[in-house]
Amino acid sequence: MTDKIYNVLFICTGNSARSILAEGLLNHLAEGRFKAYSAGSHPKGKVHPLAIAELARMHIPTDGMRSKAWEEFAVPGAPEMDFVFTVCDQAAGEVCPVWPGQPLTAHWGLPDPAAVEGDDETKAQAFRDAFITMKRRIQLMLSLPLSSLDRMAIHKKVKDIGTTGKTTNVLILCTHNSARSVLSEGMLNYWAARLGRDIRAYSAGSAPSGRINPHAITALSEAGIDTSGFRSKSWDEFTGPDAPAMHVVITVCDSAAAERCPYWPGSPVKVHWGYPDPSHAPEEQKAQAFELTRQAIGYRMLQLALLPVEMLSAAELQQALTAISKD
Repeated sequence: MTDKIYNVLFICTGNSARSILAEGLLNHLAEGRFKAYSAGSHPKGKVHPLAIAELARMHIPTDGMRSKAWEEFAVPGAPEMDFVFTVCDQAAGEVCPVWPGQPLTAHWGLPDPAAVEGDDETKAQAFRDAFITMKRRIQLMLSLPLSSLDRMAIHKKVKDIGTTGKTTNVLILCTHNSARSVLSEGMLNYWAARLGRDIRAYSAGSAPSGRINPHAITALSEAGIDTSGFRSKSWDEFTGPDAPAMHVVITVCDSAAAERCPYWPGSPVKVHWGYPDPSHAPEEQKAQAFELTRQAIGYRMLQLALLPVEMLSAAELQQALTAISKD
């Protein structure tokens, strides 16, 4: 077992938001095993107040945090870094100084929360989303057995960590979360797995019944889809500070589409893909109604899974999803 303390430098252009969150998080979570620093190629000279507010909200000390130039860490006598992570794309594309100690480098890019426009809650939520993603990455890094890995293996693992948080999360809503939204969750996750797409579907309801319609379970099971773990749940589960940030929210029943939704972490693209409720079919026709609904939903979910979502802007994704709704 080693007593080595690893030095980590987080870099962003302005050193006012993302790199500050990362510095605070690592120092808080590492329990002395790591010492985190942050800097910028063109520091703003002032830490963003919402970065300070988010760290304080999570009871992470912010004393002494300041926006500073990366040159401070490239001079003789500066602490030698073991790792240097860029957390914004602009900084990743710049020519960095020569760091003492020949640290391992990786890019852990995040959207800039300071660039988000809207009301105060929208802006604060953007910082929460960045905090959650960075926390996941840092927790993964802290779980690495660094003392038993060679340099090449460590480099690969920290580079791979930079891709976490890139999953496209999709929340599918219906009032009771017992039929159409459950079929949608199952079909999108099925296609994502078949196609090797990093997409994760969830479902919820505004007034969940607490029980999934057995015909929905049967339709999915007969299509070869594992339904263990499925449950009827409230959309409130996806509004908390630790909820996954959604990229897309789809309503699949007209009543849910007409309701006022909560604020979703991630400021997702929203679209309505309405379907008739198979639960209203005559009893002797219910099984067929659910299977036909599963097939119709599955077709649209396949189209979604085939979209290059990671390359589309929000406006482009909105346009593509709206076009699918018309098929």
